[in-house]
Amino acid sequence: MHQPVFLSIRSKITFVSLFLAITTLFAVALISFISADNQLRERVSDQLISESTGRGAAIRSLIDTRIEQIRLMSTNSALQNAIAELNQNGSAASSQRMQQYRDDFTAGVESFRQVVGTPAGLENVKVMGIDGRVLFSSDRSEEGADLSHDRRFLRGVNESFLEFDQVNGQRKTIVTVPIYKNGQIGTAPAIGVMMATMDTAKFDEILLNRKGLGETGEVYLVNANRTLISESRFIENAAFRTTVNTLAVNKCFDEGAEIFAVYPDYRNIPIVGSSYCARDLGFVLLAEIDEAEIFQPVTQLRDAILIAGVIITGVVVTIALYVSKTISRPITRLRDAADKITKGDYTHRVGVESGDEIGRLAEQFDMMRKSVLETNMNLNRLVRDRTKELTDMTNALDATAIVAVTDRDGTITKVNSRFAEISKYSEQELIGQNHRILKSGYHPPAFFENMWKTITSGQIWEGEIKNRAKDGSFYWVKTTIVPFLGDDGQPKQYIAIHSDITNLKNTEERLNEALARDRANAEIIKMQVEELNVTNKELRRKDKLKDEFLSMASHELKTPLTPIIGWCDALKSNTILGKLSGEQRAAVDTIEKNAVKLEKMVSDMLDAQKLELNEFKFNIGEVDVDRVIKNVERDLEFVMKENNIEFAVNAQPGLKLRSDETRIIQVLNALLYNSVDFVPKVGGRIELTAEARDGDIVFGVRDNGPGIPKDKQRFLFKKFYQVDTSLKRKHGGTGLGLAISKGIVTGLGGQIWVDTEEGKGSSFYFSLPRETKNENPHN
Repeated sequence: MHQPVFLSIRSKITFVSLFLAITTLFAVALISFISADNQLRERVSDQLISESTGRGAAIRSLIDTRIEQIRLMSTNSALQNAIAELNQNGSAASSQRMQQYRDDFTAGVESFRQVVGTPAGLENVKVMGIDGRVLFSSDRSEEGADLSHDRRFLRGVNESFLEFDQVNGQRKTIVTVPIYKNGQIGTAPAIGVMMATMDTAKFDEILLNRKGLGETGEVYLVNANRTLISESRFIENAAFRTTVNTLAVNKCFDEGAEIFAVYPDYRNIPIVGSSYCARDLGFVLLAEIDEAEIFQPVTQLRDAILIAGVIITGVVVTIALYVSKTISRPITRLRDAADKITKGDYTHRVGVESGDEIGRLAEQFDMMRKSVLETNMNLNRLVRDRTKELTDMTNALDATAIVAVTDRDGTITKVNSRFAEISKYSEQELIGQNHRILKSGYHPPAFFENMWKTITSGQIWEGEIKNRAKDGSFYWVKTTIVPFLGDDGQPKQYIAIHSDITNLKNTEERLNEALARDRANAEIIKMQVEELNVTNKELRRKDKLKDEFLSMASHELKTPLTPIIGWCDALKSNTILGKLSGEQRAAVDTIEKNAVKLEKMVSDMLDAQKLELNEFKFNIGEVDVDRVIKNVERDLEFVMKENNIEFAVNAQPGLKLRSDETRIIQVLNALLYNSVDFVPKVGGRIELTAEARDGDIVFGVRDNGPGIPKDKQRFLFKKFYQVDTSLKRKHGGTGLGLAISKGIVTGLGGQIWVDTEEGKGSSFYFSLPRETKNENPHN
């Protein structure tokens, strides 16, 4: 059979060799070209950015120097006095006086030239008064001219600046600075303006130095009007005559941005440029080189690569033709031998004698020819062996599982002995029947519809089925139905493999009955829990009613106490009942004392109620511990003296914290009054302490009272608790003081505790943080 030339091995080898050569050459050329281009761009970028940045900074520094030089000349005091006088008197100064001023001006300019020297390039200086009239000028013809509407004068009254301009057809720099009286720079209005014309030699030294910029590189300046203000390398006398509206110029003056990019310059020639934007000074500096000059080495490299590629391609094609011919000739012989062997001529040998891979392939081909007959014999023997193994596996399946085979319509075509045994039907009764003969009525029609849909689509179905035997008994089987597909991809028969799980299902049914009984017990428990919830709600409601009653009763008790205490004070004065006898005054004191005690008791009850309802409020602020100690010491001074108690204060000075000062005093008073009640009548001693400890402030109240037994200390901070009922009768009290104190200290983020031993006095301490973590007014 003749095959096309382009499908032959020879043509393929030639094509592949040519393809690989050209592809490799192209890849190497492309990588070399890109690498050279990138390196060149990077080098040019570094150079141009360095040129634009360095020269731009030099131009900026030179401008600042020029402005500072002229500003220095404007600080001449004689000149400032002359301007001030002429501003005030106008032209009324005598000619002699004007000549004196002019001589001072000329002397100042000459002095500046001597100090700065010729490099400054100072050519003309003129001074304008505040009205814009030229008072003094190096050019006498300019004196008296009115520059009040001159743009530079109007701007120079407020700020110093430098501009490039043409003067008599030549490029010059005009430096304009405001003149202030006696050095009052920026603090008072200017009294005049000094304008100096200077040459551009120093600027040109920076701009026209083209070393390192090649044959087409240049550095030039453009002002905000998009006008070239320095010399061009390519256009003669281009300054102030050439518009430069390029990308770099627009980026600077429109966006204040500097760029490095390729763009057309003012000659409309593509260049590679970098800009230095000095928008605040009114110019942009551009450093540019023609793109053609920069990429000339890359272009030369490209041409050299193309020439080398043509030569290498020719050599590769020649070598590929020779190699392909050497390879294709023995392969053709091998193909002819394969055709004959295919037709049954096993005696034909391949006429290829070579030591390469094709020669070894021919030897292997002869060996393959000899082994074909042996292989056929081995295959026949293997088929017999596999058939026997399949028969053994089928027998084992029949012995251990319940098996049935049906056709594509579900008609039973074969069953094993175990199927007949569990169904109580004989094999003859089952063959030709459908599995509906075993239907128990337990499963809904959808169950079998899903099964049939699954197996007819070629998928395996697994599930559990409850069947009815011939004698009416029921049994459960775990079933797997496997469809066997024909050549058309559709099931041609099904094999169902069952396992008897009747005992397992019976056990499962008994377990379900037990679970049902457990669920009934769970319902009873649930009802009892609901009853407990109802009881808890009722208890909470009654507790709330108790709290509301206590709050109302406390308020109602406190209301009449205020007028009682007030009337007691009024009765003790001589304005109502006159002077009281000793017995009357003692009676009024008794009334007042018990009213105050009752008021404190009611206040304690209200505070306890607020703590209970979480409604206790705090007023957080800066607390001076020294002030707190002094207030407490002053409040208890009379009580201590009345009871002959030695009262000592030992507080670390200068302590401060953020807390509620009023509540701190309330806790200290509660602890101190407790100690007053329990110290001995003779020799009683109470000590109040305060110190900083581990970031907290610790307050303490120590006494030499009887102390508290250990078994009762854990109840001290409970509401209404008294250590001893006899003590309660002796000393009074509500048993709320310590409970309220604990609530206050806890609400302020602190802790309260007691250190006591029976017969050795008691020490109560509480600590408060220096910074309250939560300044929410509610506890």
